[in-house]
Amino acid sequence: MGVGHADNDRQVVLKFIETTDVHGNFLSYDFINDRAYHGGLSKVESYVRRQRNLWGEDHCILLDCGDILEGQPCAYYANFIAKNEVHLAADIMNFMEYDVATFGNHDFEVGHEVYDKWVHDCRFPVLGANILRTNNHQPYAKPYTIIEKDGIRIAVLGLITPAIPMWLPEQLWSGIYFDDIVESARKWVQFIRQDEHPDLVVGLFHTGLKEEGLNGFNENAAEEIASQVPGFDLIFFGHDHQACAVEVTNQIDGKTIWALNAGGATTQVAEAVVTCIVNDDGVYIEQVSGQLVLIKEYPTDLAFSQRYANYKSQVKAFVSQKIGELKTTIRTIDYFFGPSPLGTLLHTVQFKHVNVDISLSAPLTYNEVIHAGDIHIKDIFKLYRYENLIEVFRLTGKEVRGALERSYDLLTNTEMEGSSGKVLCIIMSRNRHYIGAFSPFLITGAGIQYEVDLTKPMGEKVSILTDANGQPFDYDKTYLVAVNSYIGSGGGGILTDGAGLNMQELSKRIVTISQTDIRSCIINYFTSSTSPVEISTVDNWKYVFDEATLQAFEEDKKLLLGRKKHTKH
Repeated sequence: MGVGHADNDRQVVLKFIETTDVHGNFLSYDFINDRAYHGGLSKVESYVRRQRNLWGEDHCILLDCGDILEGQPCAYYANFIAKNEVHLAADIMNFMEYDVATFGNHDFEVGHEVYDKWVHDCRFPVLGANILRTNNHQPYAKPYTIIEKDGIRIAVLGLITPAIPMWLPEQLWSGIYFDDIVESARKWVQFIRQDEHPDLVVGLFHTGLKEEGLNGFNENAAEEIASQVPGFDLIFFGHDHQACAVEVTNQIDGKTIWALNAGGATTQVAEAVVTCIVNDDGVYIEQVSGQLVLIKEYPTDLAFSQRYANYKSQVKAFVSQKIGELKTTIRTIDYFFGPSPLGTLLHTVQFKHVNVDISLSAPLTYNEVIHAGDIHIKDIFKLYRYENLIEVFRLTGKEVRGALERSYDLLTNTEMEGSSGKVLCIIMSRNRHYIGAFSPFLITGAGIQYEVDLTKPMGEKVSILTDANGQPFDYDKTYLVAVNSYIGSGGGGILTDGAGLNMQELSKRIVTISQTDIRSCIINYFTSSTSPVEISTVDNWKYVFDEATLQAFEEDKKLLLGRKKHTKH
């Protein structure tokens, strides 16, 4: 393809196109809010089809970097309702003719039955070199694959962030462990170079650009691999939802390579163009360039839309099912400013499902409103976006207080870079805005009476006064405590940095883990009610202010409410 540099030279130009963190955005439709979506794989397909027509089928490579099986309700429908059909994600990716994919951490959240079936249904390899079997230490997923395009041998190595045990209970990844991502990259790239002799080595990593995670996990290592592990010609990555196209110089061999991340939400793709010179001496990589491409202006692909029109109708019918009636409007933002209907609902559901003394709950959004009236399945997706389970732990009163302290530390750490709040961490940008360092980690407690003194320094804010019976709270007593599985696995450091338990001790404290996810528990709560549900706010905790802090707190609330009013979702 193209003009050679000499009589025996042949130029081959390859285009790599990456999607990542699709999160069920397959059909360019937001089933939660019942409206068209400006991204989605149907638009990606329109763009990819055009590139294949322009560059040739044998010069385009389509890759996905993980986190595809969980998110929009159409993914939930494929995972748990239409279980006897070819998995929707596999069918779509087969239709789009993906060349290769890798696992993401949220892909494990749906459990063995679902992700094993997805891999089985895919007509392309799903990689994960550092996903190993506990019984024999052999790869659970295929480590790498070789793709040949117009005579060019391309090796693609797949890796995943090893931090999954910090977010998900072991029952979702039983029989598996996750090896160090950097050492795995070093081991496998050497093996591939020596044994496969490829012309081009591509990394396909579900890990963010940089910044290590909590609890000793090297969560985000793409830049570290690019700069410290020689042997790659190109790296695609995902996980942190931060679109990125940067060149990184490897400190070992001095080679500069592109590291590309399409970001989340499927509104753009990351792509690289690699120019190779082929002659009698072999293959020489002449040039590599990288960029991000917006695809939201592309039309949905007609063949794609026609193929999945019936499936789209089925999902719309599923999420539109009425499950009950609500007498109390729920504004999720209220959760962050004191006792709220959302907090009461989450605690009530946990208390009904497991037998515990204390419930610690956490919201997964801050900017949704569920109005009083008929309630449908899609409304519960607004309130609770992920398939978290309920975990029950044995915790001392001191450990419960430490968990709450860590949570309010995250919420009120106003020294966090980029915070626009005066009391709360409020991070805002055009495309990404949220409250708290991580809003899913603001836990509130039920079964106890407590105060949060915003005038006190970090670590001294929370005072637990009494138990549910009005008796003085015993910091030395052991309580049964319910939390969601994300926090129960160590997420946010709530039970590790906060309660002071290391990962090994944390696993020993588990009493039971529910088989039903919290969203389904909420749905069951409404469907089992024979009358409209009225949620009365339980005033079992409060903030303590001085006059200046109260004024700043009210300004934070106005800031968030104003942002919500003008934000398009």
